[in-house]
Amino acid sequence: MNERVRERVGERRTALRRLVAGTAVAVVGTAAMVAVTLPMNAAGDEGDEGAAARTGVAPSATAASAPSSPYASSPAAVNGNGEGNGTGSGTGVDPLTDGEIDRARQAALTGDRTLRTTSEDVRGQDGTPQFLTADLGEGTGDGARSADVFFYDYRDDRFVKKTVDLGTGRVVRTESASGVQPPPSGEEAREALKVLLASPLGDGVRQDFEAATGRSLVIGGQLAVQGLVYEKRGTAGPADCDGAHRCVRLFTRVKGGPWIDTRQFVVDLSARTAHRLP
Repeated sequence: MNERVRERVGERRTALRRLVAGTAVAVVGTAAMVAVTLPMNAAGDEGDEGAAARTGVAPSATAASAPSSPYASSPAAVNGNGEGNGTGSGTGVDPLTDGEIDRARQAALTGDRTLRTTSEDVRGQDGTPQFLTADLGEGTGDGARSADVFFYDYRDDRFVKKTVDLGTGRVVRTESASGVQPPPSGEEAREALKVLLASPLGDGVRQDFEAATGRSLVIGGQLAVQGLVYEKRGTAGPADCDGAHRCVRLFTRVKGGPWIDTRQFVVDLSARTAHRLP
């Protein structure tokens, strides 16, 4: 690879990192001990299931002053009530409709045979990159609306952004980078909980659940869960959770009940392993 190509690759990667870093909330090292606001009824497990199904994103748990994430269910993806915006087409800066999201998601994969056939989702299913969300793009040169569609390919741990012209249904721009970790989707958070409960560390979660409720924890569905990206700094934490792997922290509670403290655990979704922080 010559010097000019290296520079261009580096510039694209830096741009994608900025896209994520400016607004994504990453829990680093011991920073999980800070006060966290978790709007569990905003979307996902205990709230807007419709929005979570359309965008694949659970609401991010954020520190009190943290900015919101562009990967969460924003007004550009669903309306303020979290209700569907119909199956037609919006105009101008209207939020993306359900139909536009579906068409953009399909178009993003249809034109990319490699991504469509060789990628992997969070469950390890071949040929299906993990859909994160879709958001209203900046538009195209002729003023037509566009949609930014975000995926994560677990086969090679790669973040992918596709911009789709909603007028023509064509992909007008593709960006991808490794080492870029946007906030996890609701599906990813629920899969991380499955990995945690299937590991030896899950015994402690079951004990806490039984102590809090007097009942046994049989399935993960008894817990509401949200996730945050975990990216270690220094030597503390799992070795590959330095941005190379998809690592998340979980915040769980009994549905309709008390919190179950799982902040000390990190789940590496790329390796499907669970770890306790030192």
